[in-house]
This record gives sequence, C-alpha cells and structure tokens, in this order.
Amino acid sequence: MAESIEQAPNENRDDSSTEPDRPVDVPATRKPKLVNAAIAFALAVVITAVAQYFAPSFDHQNANLIGLACLSLASLYVLFSFHRLESWSGHRWRVPTLTVAAVAVFWTTFQFDGFSGEMLPLFRWRFARESPHELRSVTPGAVDVGQTQNEPPASETPTETPITVAASPQFLGPNRNGVYPERRFATPTSESQVDVLWDQGIGEGWSSFAVVGEDAITLEQRDDQECLTCYRLSDGELVWMLQHAGRHENPLGGIGPRSTPTIVGDRVYATTATGFLWCVDRSTGAVHWTANLLELAGWDDQTAFETAAPWGYACSPLLVDGLCVTSLGGPGVDQPVRSLVALDAETGNVVWQAGDDQLSYASPIVATLDGERQIVSVNEKTVSGHQIHDGSVLWTFSWPGSTNTSANCSSAVTVRENRVLVGKGYGGGSALVSVTKDSTGWTTSDVWRSNRVLKTKFNHTCVVGDVGYAIGNGSLQAVNLEDATTFWTQPRRSRTGQGQAVLAGDVLVVQDETGDLVFVDASIDDYHELFRMPALDSKTWNIPTVAGRHVLVRNDRQAICFQLPEK
Repeated sequence: MAESIEQAPNENRDDSSTEPDRPVDVPATRKPKLVNAAIAFALAVVITAVAQYFAPSFDHQNANLIGLACLSLASLYVLFSFHRLESWSGHRWRVPTLTVAAVAVFWTTFQFDGFSGEMLPLFRWRFARESPHELRSVTPGAVDVGQTQNEPPASETPTETPITVAASPQFLGPNRNGVYPERRFATPTSESQVDVLWDQGIGEGWSSFAVVGEDAITLEQRDDQECLTCYRLSDGELVWMLQHAGRHENPLGGIGPRSTPTIVGDRVYATTATGFLWCVDRSTGAVHWTANLLELAGWDDQTAFETAAPWGYACSPLLVDGLCVTSLGGPGVDQPVRSLVALDAETGNVVWQAGDDQLSYASPIVATLDGERQIVSVNEKTVSGHQIHDGSVLWTFSWPGSTNTSANCSSAVTVRENRVLVGKGYGGGSALVSVTKDSTGWTTSDVWRSNRVLKTKFNHTCVVGDVGYAIGNGSLQAVNLEDATTFWTQPRRSRTGQGQAVLAGDVLVVQDETGDLVFVDASIDDYHELFRMPALDSKTWNIPTVAGRHVLVRNDRQAICFQLPEK
C-alpha cells in the first residue's frame, strides 16, 4: 500500500507532461507567446486607421503607403511568432509550408494589374473570361503605314454621312486648358438617353483623343510597336495606323504612350513615350517628317533616359506660330540640359532649344501675361516663360519636383491677365504666381502657395474667372483662387481617385479612376452630382475628350464613344 502511494506522484507527473522530448542536456525553453504579435498587429491597424482618417487633409497616397508598410511588417511579425510557436511544438515546417501554399493559391487565382494612382496594388481574377474588347485592325483599302512610308494609299471613304461636331484638336481641349467654353449637350439623367456609338479594345497607354471632323486620333502601344491611330468617330473604324518600333514600360506607371496628339489643319503631331515625334497627314497618315527626341537631347539610349525620367516622354506637342514645341531634357554630359525644343512645323528642322532645367511630365502652353504672348513651361524644378520666336527665357520661379520621384505632371494654367496657376500631387498643392513686366524686366511674386488645395497629381485645374475646379488629392474640389479657400470638396464616399476632369460650359465631365463617367454641376455652393454612368471596366488615367455631343473615353485596354442628348 505504501509502495503504491509513493509511486503515484511520479505516474501523475509523467502522464500530464505535454512538452516534446528533448535531450537531457538541453534545457527546456519557455513556450513562445503571441501577445506581442497581437499588440503589434493591433498597433499597425490603429496607425493605418489614423493615417486614413487624416488622408483627406494629408495625402491619400502617403496614407496608403503608411498603412501598407505597417500592416505588411506587422503581418510578417505575426507569421514569425506563429512559426516560433509551431517550432517549439515540434512542427518547424508547418508555418512556412502553409505560407507558401497560401501565396501559391493567391497567385494562381489572381494576377497583378498594376497600382492605382494612390499606390494601392490592383489584382484581377486570373480565370475571368477574356475581355470582349478586341483591337481593331486596319480595314482593306485603309492605311497601315510604317514611319518611312510617305505615300500610303488613300483611306476608305466613310459610307455614313459625316457628323458635324465641335473640334477638340489637342491636349485638354480647344484652348489647351481643360475648358470647353460651350456645352453642346444636355446632361443625361438616365443611361437610356446616351447612345454608345462604339465600345472596343485599344492598345495600352494613357493618351487621350484629339478630334477634328470624323477623325479621332490617339496613341497606343501594340506589342513592341508604338502606334499613332486614327479612328472614325461615327463607328470606331480604324482608318489608318502608323507604327514605330519601341516600347515604354514601368511597373508603377504602366505601358505605352502618355501624350495626346495635336491636330493643326491637315497635319497631326504626336510624341511617343520613347521620344519619337511624328508629323503626318491627317487624312491618310502619310509621314511628312519625324524626329528622335532622345538623340536631340543627347541621351545615350532609352535606358539612360528612363533612369532620369522613369515615366517616359509625356509632353503633348504645342503648335504655335509655325513651331512644334515640346519638352526635351537631357543628361547634361556632352551638351547642356534644355527644357524645351522647337522644330519647324513644316519641315521638322530644329529652330531653337531653350531653358536649363530637366524636363517634367507637363506640357507647355501659350499664355498672354501682362500683355505679352509667350510659352509657359513647367519643368522639373521650375516654371519658366519663353519668347516664342527664339525660346529665350523671360522669367522663372521655383516649383520643386523630381522627375524620377515627386514629379511635376500638371501643366500651368493662366488666371486673369497676369497670373499663372501650377499644381502637383505628392502632397504638393498649388501656387498662384503673379507675372508682370516693367521697365526693368519681368518679375514674379507669389499670390499664394498652399499644400491644402488643388493637389493635382495627374489632372489640371479648370479655371473660370477666380474659381478653379480640379481633382485634388483624389477628390473633386471647387476653390476660390483669390485666397485658396475651398468652396466644396467631393464627399469621401464618392471620391474620384486619380482620375481626370474637364469643364464643358457649366458642367464638369469627370472620368473616375475606376472607370465611371460622372457629370457634376460647376457651381460653388456645394458638390452636386448630376449623373453617374458606368463606362470603362478598369483603372483609367486618360483625360476624357468632349467634341460637341460626343464624349470619348479610354484607358489602357478599352475605348468608348458616347453620344449625349441634344441640348
């Protein structure tokens, strides 16, 4: 009896032990705890929530980056903590195996589809049906020309009666400022009032359409060819296509051309992302002349250029006084960096190069400031005014940026008779600068600078009098340009994201980044959304084009031509 009592404690101890067997000379370790991992993850969630709470007044992109970084690091720490616990229990390979399996299942199920304009990764279902938006090819009798072909066959005559429309011949509309003075359509109130003239595939790129008559011309990427394409407005038929061997691709910015062609008379001028400049016949696509901006700027090759400018050439050609003006840049090794280059619009010969600041992704404009007509250019770190005939610099002011990080993308816009408005994203905001001339020369002075309003990352401010409408920090805004105060800001639940907006008379035509087309009342009392309709199926950074009753929208895979109701 005594013997059995003495043995009981040892038996109970042996049966209750749950620790894995260890060699007798290895001391037992304490069981890892998950408390610290839980605290770390909770803290990451709190930081993310706080960043998102302040994002409207701070910056949505930076808030997203903060949240992604915190949650990623916290998730890795949680995985590591689970791995320690499982290893202590004798299951050293359980967490790594499950992690690899989960990643494999995710990448088998979804595919990466780039980043949003606010740096959120986008994914799409890998096994979804192929997009019904097929690329058009050139029809028999139309034109498919290469860069060296000068006399292509005549294009097919349209069978339909040509539609008379208002022209939108260049970047940001007829006046290159995003403002169409007259609205020639009635704002729809239902989808049944809107006719879809065509909805089809298009090559990659962030270009927009330039429209004159029946010609809707844009740039796109097709495999390893940069293409200048002309579509018939009435039915989307591809009339002619020019191809140039080249391809721009960036993991953040996507693939293909960024600029919008310019139509002047019977000629079209267009610049690809790799710096190839075309001048062609509008009707046939016949090449008048070409130029290579990489060679003119002194870049050794495309790789060297894209190290300095990772998002490629994005400048839309400016045609003024017989000149074709575009941004240039340069490595600054064997020749000085030049902000702009002007070529003879008729022959393509270089007339002048000017400015000493690196290029940005903005396009030059023509402005009349204090009574003098001139070219205004937003560069990498400055804004400059230039004489038209020889490019000589009249004035400059500082506008900090970096072409490979915090880039300047928005062009300058004039306000009243002697003010220039510039804006940028990345938390930058806008500045209104007075530009005046007296007997001693030109001077510039800030009316105001603010990082609270008009943070126009990709889009531009549409100015009417002293009111500016733009997408600032992903939300449409109406701003008093006299003192940089906000009349209204789009509610967070209907944010446009890094989309685009133009102003047609008294209505803002807004391209939501997610694809919707939105019509907004251009009043100053409050945000009034008049009508929203689904349009494109995926991320859209392209500027919508308004041509009379027609609105053309596109992104890097789909193009649609809408006909709106009669006014």
